[in-house]
Amino acid sequence: MKRLRKEDLSLYRYIKDTVLRDFMEKDELVPLEIIPDISCQGSYVYQANSSMEPSPTDRGRGWVFFDCANTDASGDCVYTTDYCIPEFVTVTGTDAQGNNCTGTPEQSERITIYDENLTTISGVDYLIDYVDGRIILETNTIVPKYIDYYWNYVSVVDEWALSNAATTPVIVIDTHGTDKKGYQLGAGKNVRRLVDIHVFASNAAERDDLTETIYDELYNKSTPVYDFVTGDVLDHDGIFYGRKSNNNKLTSLFNRTTLNDLEILHGGMTFHNVSSRHVKLPLLVTQDSIMLSNLNAYRSKISFEIETYTRA
Repeated sequence: MKRLRKEDLSLYRYIKDTVLRDFMEKDELVPLEIIPDISCQGSYVYQANSSMEPSPTDRGRGWVFFDCANTDASGDCVYTTDYCIPEFVTVTGTDAQGNNCTGTPEQSERITIYDENLTTISGVDYLIDYVDGRIILETNTIVPKYIDYYWNYVSVVDEWALSNAATTPVIVIDTHGTDKKGYQLGAGKNVRRLVDIHVFASNAAERDDLTETIYDELYNKSTPVYDFVTGDVLDHDGIFYGRKSNNNKLTSLFNRTTLNDLEILHGGMTFHNVSSRHVKLPLLVTQDSIMLSNLNAYRSKISFEIETYTRA
């Protein structure tokens, strides 16, 4: 994975997991129904049938897969104002490839599954597809009936496609330019990348809240650039990476080794020249034919630069 992808993915994780932490919702006692077409001996798949709008499993949303570092008596997240303190759990263990690391385990408190008597089912007995909202069991001796889960209210994507767009609100991250120059005698580069974040909201209030939140979390802020030793958090099928073959969450951590830890970067990436503007576009969008679109009704753009320093 090249540096651009690592920076782009680190920015994505920062926006979704940290910046938008106040835009996570909870859905309670959602019915679970078995999917007979893909359930067979040794694999029983249950779908959560939520009535929430927008859908928790829209593109770019999904269920929350990290626990909060701090919670109150009711289990809700308690956030600090010190951004040097991680808002997610970090522990020492290994990733799914056996590398020793400090990392984040799969959640244990963000999803609860119940049987028909509303008795909690242990988390080691099932796998979770966080993208499509499914529960996978290897036995039919346990029959899940209901589920509580936290989900991401805002859809965050790295590309925009009108034909399969999620319901608003949607945030699109677009890294669209790179400039590099030397910054010291000898080896090393100063890298600047141009980024636009496009906000598509359901109404003016939602647009303004999202724009202000993102702006404030970029202005005078920075974030680590992760090495992504085992790739992103989830596997291709939406399951926490490494958990299909391992019940021990401490040996299948999301590896938070950074490029600074590896002495590739000097520090992480910092944000500069942050600005935001409302975008006024017509409601008529042309794509093979003219159609009415509400996507442009409440829209804004946040522009900024990412700066990193390469040691060698």
